[in-house]
Parts: sequence; C-alpha cells; structure tokens
Amino acid sequence: MDYKTLEPKSLSMFGVESPTFDSNDAGSLLTTSTFIYSLLFTAIIVAAFYRYVVAGVYRMQASEFSIRKSNEIFKQVTLGLLGVFSLFLILFTLNKGLVTGDVTLTGLKSSLPSGGGTGGLVTTSVVGGQNTSNTSSKSCDSPDNVKAKINSAGGICGGTVCTALSGCNYQKYLSIINQEVGNDTNLKKMVIVTMCKESTANPIAQHNNGTSYDCGLMQVNQTSPCPANSVMNSDSYIQENIKKGVVLMRGKINASSQIYPALKVNSAAGAFASYNCCSNKTAPNSASVSCDPKDGWPSIPKWACPIDPGDSTSNMCSVKSYVCELVTCMDKL
Repeated sequence: MDYKTLEPKSLSMFGVESPTFDSNDAGSLLTTSTFIYSLLFTAIIVAAFYRYVVAGVYRMQASEFSIRKSNEIFKQVTLGLLGVFSLFLILFTLNKGLVTGDVTLTGLKSSLPSGGGTGGLVTTSVVGGQNTSNTSSKSCDSPDNVKAKINSAGGICGGTVCTALSGCNYQKYLSIINQEVGNDTNLKKMVIVTMCKESTANPIAQHNNGTSYDCGLMQVNQTSPCPANSVMNSDSYIQENIKKGVVLMRGKINASSQIYPALKVNSAAGAFASYNCCSNKTAPNSASVSCDPKDGWPSIPKWACPIDPGDSTSNMCSVKSYVCELVTCMDKL
C-alpha cells in the first residue's frame, strides 16, 4: 500500500509529485522531504537577508536610536542563523537520515493482501496477504544465532514470550468456538490464539488494505468493506466470522503437511505461517533454499530462515515472529 497525501494537489503547484514510499520513484517521500528542507532553508536565508537590509537602512540614518536598533537587529538575526545551523549540525550528527529525509523508505513499503486470509489490525502481522517476497534483503537475525536456537532445547521459537493472550477476552466466544471445532482440542487452541493475535477478541475489529478489508474477530479478508459495527457485533455475524476463520485454519492445516523436526515446534506452526502469508504466492512452508544444508543448516522452511527474508515489513521475519508467538501462546492454554 503506497503512501497517499491527503491533499495530492497541494504539492503539484510547486512542481513536486505526491510522495510515495518508493525510494526509486521521482515522487518518493525522500524527494519531497528534500524539497521541503530546501524550501525552508531558502525561506530562512531570504528572511535573514531582509532583516540585514532593514538593519542597514537603520544604520544609514546615523541617529543614536537608529544605530542601537540596527545593532539589535544584526545581533538577533546573526544569533538566529547560528542557532538554526547549529541545530542542523546537531541533527545531522545524531541522525543523518532524519535531516536528509532518507528513512529507509523501502522498508516501509507494503503490498496489498490477496485472497484467502485475514489481515492483522492490533498486531504488526498481517494475515493471508502481505508481500513476503524472498528477494535479496538483509538478514533479520544472525544465521549463527538462529542455528544456535535450532540446536537448543527450546528450538527456533525458544525464549519467545506470549503477549497475544493478554487482555484478550476470548472466553465469551468459547461456546461458538467449541461448536465449530468439535472435539479437536488442538484446532480450538489454534483458533483462540489466532483470534487474540488478530483482533484481541474484538468483534468490530476491521482493517482497510486499500483493495480488500479484514473484518471481525478472525479478521477474515474480503473484497467488500466490513459491515457496520452494529452488524459485526451481532451474534449471527460473530458466529459466521468464527466459522469462516475455522474453515480457513482447517485449510491451512491441510495445506501445510510438510514437517520440519529440526525446528522443535508443534505441528500448528506451518498452518500459522500460511495463515499469515502471502500475497505474492510465496509458500512459507516450502523448504528454504537460502539456508543451504551445505552451510550447516538442517532442512527448514522459508519462514524459519533468516537469510533473504524479503524487503517488505511483512516479510518472513514477520511471519516467524507471528508463528513463534502463537505456538508459544498455545502452550499457555
């Protein structure tokens, strides 16, 4: 989803394109912020020059008052300029990107969801649709650290803390969940932790992805806008939303049959990874190519490999974080 200005025509009058999050675009936020900085500095210089001219006019009058006034203006303008440029130097030293406008814009760019899943509202994860391409990108963790975790007793998700269940009042929906999952205790836990992660059990939770919408307790993705809050809060809608979420989860379970014993995580991990991914048809549970066995890696899926996780904010690093929290939370139920 690209950044859109609220008033797209407000910058065009200055010959500047509306900013986007694409650093390669002529209308990128970097280009626009650079223009704004240049405009501000030009305004400061022009204002200072004008005040210096005023001070010069006062001095030409040669009266005691005029000379005093001229000196006062010279002092104020000079100190003001020194203050502005000192602040610029301090900010440039502490955070060059803040001053230049280069804030790693490609890391902020995300893509729109596409079919079959749900979208995160309360959490940073976005289910069933974010771009998680395995193009060249920085590692989200040291490969040595990940190998050490895999080889530890806790496995790749060792040390993960469950926060999704905190403040999540899923108990009020247990009767509906039980009705939909039947006697499948494992599926019941999976639905609960997913509901808590996606919406903190908020029936009117919704998220606009631009071309699709994520609605309700399970943040079910659809092409039409979510209905009114009064509808989403109704018993019939809540039951239907949970039912759709359970159907989605069953589908993810059936589609993630490949097991990776080296990870030391329960079988729900694959389904969670699929529920959290991917708009570009990336298969997060496929065996990773980047984590090559020739480099000492066991057989692990794409979502568990820290190398080339993708450049979007919802890349394989995000999927791994999502998976590890949910499998950890399952152990708390």
